Amino acid sequence: MNHLLTLSFSPRGPQSCSTQLADHFHQSWYAQHPEAVVKRFDMGTNALAGPDQHWLEANSTPELSRSPQQNALLHKSEQYIADLHNASHIVLATPMYNFTLPWHFKAYVDCIVRAGKTFTFSPETGFQPLLSAQKKLLLIWSSAGSYLPGENTASFDLLTPYIRLVFSFMGITDVQFVAAGQQWGTPEQAQAQISTAKNRLSEIASTW
Repeated sequence: MNHLLTLSFSPRGPQSCSTQLADHFHQSWYAQHPEAVVKRFDMGTNALAGPDQHWLEANSTPELSRSPQQNALLHKSEQYIADLHNASHIVLATPMYNFTLPWHFKAYVDCIVRAGKTFTFSPETGFQPLLSAQKKLLLIWSSAGSYLPGENTASFDLLTPYIRLVFSFMGITDVQFVAAGQQWGTPEQAQAQISTAKNRLSEIASTW
């Protein structure tokens, strides 16, 4: 059975372009898979605290030796990681901030990239992923300008290479990206980008 996990990272909630595009994809995909298990979380308006010194100490303590307080500090991280392991399809919806991901998206990443949970390391074999390569990942993102491959501003996009890298490090290599740029352009330019993104998302939903 398909398990869809959708995470939205815009602090603007339902007014967000990326969140609205995720809504469009969710409806289109679920119509094709009505039997699927779906989980959806708004990570943008419910700010996530990133790892601090106490969190790091808890994470580096062997599980059987952790105090109740340390387990509580890692509780959300454990939930997020369990959701990733359970999901067959993962949708991440985010705006681009300063050419990369918002701080609370980075906090989420820092909470899920954990040794023994989403990757392993040994001096003999180096780093090894723990998430299944059978999973599919779709990143839906919006931006003030347009930074698509082939454009003069393509090198400004530090978001998509980072997401591809960090999730492939954990094992997910089937990654697609759909962008809606020019959101600071004219209303016609912004809407044209949104319409193109919706059409692409509908295409992906029919086969993904």
